[in-house]
Amino acid sequence: FTTEARRLIREFQSWNRTKVFVYGVYWGLAFMILYVIVAQFTLVFLSWLIEVTSAMPLAQVTGILVGIGMTMFLLPPVPGVPIYLTLGIVIIPVGREVFGVTLSILYALGVSLCLKLLACTLQQKMIGGLLQHKVSVRQFCGVNSNLMRSMKLVLMQPGLGIDKVSILVGGPDWPTSVLCGIMGLDLIPILVGTLPIIFLITPTLLSGTFLYMSSVRLEDGQLEFPWAGTLATICTAITALVQFGSMVVAAFYLEKTVSNRQHELEDIPIDEEVKEADEKDEEIREKYDEVTTWKSLPLIAKVVLALSLVCMIASCYMVQFFSSLCFVEYQLTYTIADHLDGDWKNIVMPLGAVANLLFLASLILLLGFRSWGMRKAQNQLSDGHAQDIHSIDGEPSTNYVLEESLE
Repeated sequence: FTTEARRLIREFQSWNRTKVFVYGVYWGLAFMILYVIVAQFTLVFLSWLIEVTSAMPLAQVTGILVGIGMTMFLLPPVPGVPIYLTLGIVIIPVGREVFGVTLSILYALGVSLCLKLLACTLQQKMIGGLLQHKVSVRQFCGVNSNLMRSMKLVLMQPGLGIDKVSILVGGPDWPTSVLCGIMGLDLIPILVGTLPIIFLITPTLLSGTFLYMSSVRLEDGQLEFPWAGTLATICTAITALVQFGSMVVAAFYLEKTVSNRQHELEDIPIDEEVKEADEKDEEIREKYDEVTTWKSLPLIAKVVLALSLVCMIASCYMVQFFSSLCFVEYQLTYTIADHLDGDWKNIVMPLGAVANLLFLASLILLLGFRSWGMRKAQNQLSDGHAQDIHSIDGEPSTNYVLEESLE
């Protein structure tokens, strides 16, 4: 090897390969979610939803979508974008028969905005307001973090300045609304400050609408809206720009708050219960990092983690480079009965089934590794606390010495 190659090898050997392997699996997980779960299975689900709701009245379809959307909104990790996208895809096929395309789009926009405001109301009043005494809820929101303390300072301001509105629109959906409930803020001003979310809803919903319209064909097989595919791409780009821009503006005002109002931030009291819970979690995380350092891992743990990474890499490469051999070509306007022989699972071809099995195997191996690491970390912490309890004036008790000798 050359001098440079030897240097790179030594540098690689100095890494904590445990974190490298785990992060590699996480990146593969993100890729598979986007490329398989979203791009393939979600497409089948939406086509099924369009088929099922096509014969229903618009009011019934709206009720179903509001129920689905509300459930998704109440889940902390789910943002609003996929919900608006779904409304744009599903409402238009039904609404165009009643109102036409243009009025259907306006109707879907109104439903989306009302759904967002209703979700904010439930998150603020039912979760933040009623569950503010739950330490787990406050801890999940990160009420002691600099980010949330800065948000709290801005949200407590009277009126609706640009900084406050930017946080309500560009901040994380669930934590922001729940934080407003924990703080006991008035609902109406918060909802008014959330109204500019329509600038994000509009391009997102139009992306879904034009995506559906781009696959609609006439009886002779010609596309009914040949220009819709281009507009879907443009609206998707605008959605990403608005989403990113709103987050940047919110981050700018939060950073400005941290810089210019440091003394006010320091005056905000620390939630002691959350602090204690955070310290316990941090203690476990530190011990977990310690016991899962690559050099300290037993051989079987190294093999399990390495196999998890290998399975994930193989799965990702298979669906990326052999996609046509993994999944049946499927479009939004297709039906499961006509194009998948009545079984949605037929979208997966044999090679795709192998890729999915490798993906599941990777996750199971990683979960097993993490479970082993957490259990070992907790056991060591428990042993350390037991040693502290049994020690008297710095000397371990007879029982503790006996336990140690037996081990």
